[in-house]
Amino acid sequence: MPLFSTAEARAAANAQLASVADYPDLTITAKEAEIRAWFERAAGVNFIPTTHNGEVHDGDDSNYLVLEWPRITAVSAITVDGVALSATEINLTDYDEGLAVDPVLPIITRRSGTFLSGWANVVVSYTAGYAACPDLVKRAALQVCVEELVTTTVPWQATGYDDGGTSYTFGAGDGFGERWHKLPDVVKALRLYSHRLPGVA
Repeated sequence: MPLFSTAEARAAANAQLASVADYPDLTITAKEAEIRAWFERAAGVNFIPTTHNGEVHDGDDSNYLVLEWPRITAVSAITVDGVALSATEINLTDYDEGLAVDPVLPIITRRSGTFLSGWANVVVSYTAGYAACPDLVKRAALQVCVEELVTTTVPWQATGYDDGGTSYTFGAGDGFGERWHKLPDVVKALRLYSHRLPGVA
């Protein structure tokens, strides 16, 4: 499931990507994947349901584990020291022996048992992310797609240009201070939906 479909990209911004000859489906699909990876890395959250297989962690004898991605919706498998937890032990609706998940933070908790201490001894497979891409994030992603694919005479590193007596100035968009792009909607979307934990790059 992408942030936006090829059809949505072709219809965006006055259909500037409408030409299949100039902008093949594969080009748009590749650009969507690139934008999605960037947005999710910047915000620290999956904007569509995403499965993470074989994520490795250190156990510390506590009953909880901090995973890499927040908004966990399902856990399909956990092994501790090579031993798989049972279906009951990873069941999110078994309130006696199953798992508890935080609705926002990337934390799972065992209701019965602990994650034994060890180096890289806990392996988790799970699904996380928003059920559907938020509208503001989709709009920002579409804007980036159009801007980066449509040919322009303005070089990418330009900070401004003059168009018939009207001057335009771009934001830096270098990531400093969470200014992830020169487009305001991109900055707004990634700031509003950020799940980045303090001190996490």
